[in-house]
Amino acid sequence: MWSQTARERARYTSASVLDSMAEENYDQIRDSLLLHQEQSPKNLLDEPRGAGMPLQLRRPRSNRPKSKERRRLHTQKLVARYIAPCMNSYGMCIVDNFLGDKVGERVLQEVKRIDQRGIMRDGQLVSQKQDKNKGIRGDKIAWVSGTESDCQNIGFLLSRMDRLITCADGKMDKFKIRGRHKPPDTMPFLQHALDSQLESLALQQVVPALLDQGFFYVDHFLGDIAGHMVLGQVKRMHSCGLLNDGQLAGRSSSGVSRRNIRGDKITWVNGTEGGTEAVNFLLTLIDKLISLCVGRLGKSIRARSKAMVACYPGNGAGYVKHVDNPNADGRCVTCIYYLNKNWNAKEHGGLLRIFPEGKPYVADIEPLFDRLLLFWSDRRNPHEVQPSYATRYAITVWYFDSEERAEAKRKYLTAVSQESASP
Repeated sequence: MWSQTARERARYTSASVLDSMAEENYDQIRDSLLLHQEQSPKNLLDEPRGAGMPLQLRRPRSNRPKSKERRRLHTQKLVARYIAPCMNSYGMCIVDNFLGDKVGERVLQEVKRIDQRGIMRDGQLVSQKQDKNKGIRGDKIAWVSGTESDCQNIGFLLSRMDRLITCADGKMDKFKIRGRHKPPDTMPFLQHALDSQLESLALQQVVPALLDQGFFYVDHFLGDIAGHMVLGQVKRMHSCGLLNDGQLAGRSSSGVSRRNIRGDKITWVNGTEGGTEAVNFLLTLIDKLISLCVGRLGKSIRARSKAMVACYPGNGAGYVKHVDNPNADGRCVTCIYYLNKNWNAKEHGGLLRIFPEGKPYVADIEPLFDRLLLFWSDRRNPHEVQPSYATRYAITVWYFDSEERAEAKRKYLTAVSQESASP
């Protein structure tokens, strides 16, 4: 056990660093750090912070740089004189006041808000065996990338860390550092969507609604942080010019006629492309939800389309009344995930209006952020996208009835064969 003197001497260290080490390794590190632990507690407390530490372990003092160039030089000096020597000699280093009080406080507030939303989940072991977790680790965690709108200061912290490590590349042992970890594809912090909760949603709400009225929507499907991650990836696709004019089936796709019918821009993704990790998680969760519904819907659903990422640019573009699957092409359930923060239908328009077959009403669905909509793809649900006067994002996937899909493919191949055989 550490003596009280040693505890006082080590009080400046980062608990998160020490806590991550096995206790049996403390002695060697402690002996390297606490070279003069036999001094009295009084003398230790009278010394300036770190006064008794080896020179190599003290953070060099310097004034805060006032320009980008000075910040760069400051970072290089910190790495060369402190971080790299410490890492090479002791396997660890500690930097106090890394961001400063103001920015550090803002990072703290962002972390507290994440905790208050209730999206922190039990930290997992590599083995992912729940029964072993409690005796080994007791933390709760959430994964963020720093690009979310409510994690800007966390993003700044990550950028500062990236800058330090970039400067340290090649200076710490023999490591060649070319990047850092990203939030895992499975996004374990989103396990608020447990199987039991999804099953309850599927069997108690989705299935009855589809069978009775033909459509259903649920809000807060992913949660705020995950939804922002999906939105960020969709916005990057848009800003990179990956979205192209949506096409019409069986019609000319050129000129005014197409724009008068549909005004969206789209791209297709399967979730395995780089930069679509959050989209992939969304698709996985929808897949799981649909799989829980299949046995009660009277459909044999075994596959789906790629995801269509769509943007209505906000210039009054919409999509006239239509049916997704008017001719039995196999699509049976349409799922649309909306990504529009602070959407006001009175000001921005963009409603999806469903005209349920045989019903004396229409259903107006606002394209609100983190809302998932499901409806039958066939003639039971003609629908339209009303003109949008703000940028409107959505991701759509279609689930196929395997029998109808197989018959549609057979008819298509027969038609192609007959056409090629005709003179």
